[in-house]
Amino acid sequence: MPATPNKSPTLDEYLTHDEFRARFEAEKAALARHYCTLFRFWRGCRFKPCRRERACMGDAPECLKGSIGSISRHAQFEAREKVVRATPRNIAAPERAARAIMPGAFDDPSERLRPRQIPRGWTRPSERRRAAKR
Repeated sequence: MPATPNKSPTLDEYLTHDEFRARFEAEKAALARHYCTLFRFWRGCRFKPCRRERACMGDAPECLKGSIGSISRHAQFEAREKVVRATPRNIAAPERAARAIMPGAFDDPSERLRPRQIPRGWTRPSERRRAAKR
């Protein structure tokens, strides 16, 4: 019997802090665009492509930050719950962490991901072995 299981390593086991942050920020930007479209902020947008496409086509985080005050906290919570329920079970941790953010908290400094906030398990296996030897 082999000493190691025949399970291939997943991509998540090899994420560095910078890779985690990049994927988190990319998912956060896509989610901001989704929320802007869901709340129909394109109706009052000055950017013509948004109105033409009936979806957010511009700077979604800025649009969300400026218009989210007109949406009730309950509607924001329902929208986030709908996104969380639609999230596949096998989605990676950076994307899952981004989808857990409330729509009104996108401009909140506490929601920005810092390297020390990334769980310890998201290091390379070689780094885990070095830490275990110490």
